[in-house]
Amino acid sequence: MKSCIKCGNLERYKNGDCKICARIRCAKWRKANPDKMKTIFVAWQIANREKVKVYKRAWQIANREKVKTRTNKWRIINQEKIKKQTAIYFVKWRKANPKIMRIYKQNRRARELSAGGMLSKGLSERLYKRQKGKCVCCHKPLNNDYHLDHIMPLVLGGKNEDWNIQLLRAECNSRKGVKHPVIYMQKKGFLL
Repeated sequence: MKSCIKCGNLERYKNGDCKICARIRCAKWRKANPDKMKTIFVAWQIANREKVKVYKRAWQIANREKVKTRTNKWRIINQEKIKKQTAIYFVKWRKANPKIMRIYKQNRRARELSAGGMLSKGLSERLYKRQKGKCVCCHKPLNNDYHLDHIMPLVLGGKNEDWNIQLLRAECNSRKGVKHPVIYMQKKGFLL
């Protein structure tokens, strides 16, 4: 076997190219064509997703401390970005889950007033079905702007529990406020 004219190396590929010279030539080409390299690399990653996934996971397990320090460093540097993304996520989530937010707000309010009790998940859906989509006070359709109302207000000693909740239209709930339920319904003419 002949040695390479350029470097004098004896190692060759099957096609006859010198291994060292081919590596140098490839490295020069990679440096000169970073965009092409990126597209080739991305295409390879897409074609070999499972290999990439396994490799990344193995590397993360083998280098837990590196990953931890890198992640912590990134979080410190990007605190504002994280806050903005989190705020955007929660705003979208709140808009997408108004029924859950109603229950959350009632539970929080009850904790602040030390009223005790917690409302269960899915309560507003159950009450909506039970009330046939109508307000208890005025019997008009509830639509989407209904409120979860404590029948016996928390301020008057009512509990924050499922049995003490009804659905009212926003207008009816603001009129009722913290009045005793019997007194309020008598004023409306329902109870004698």
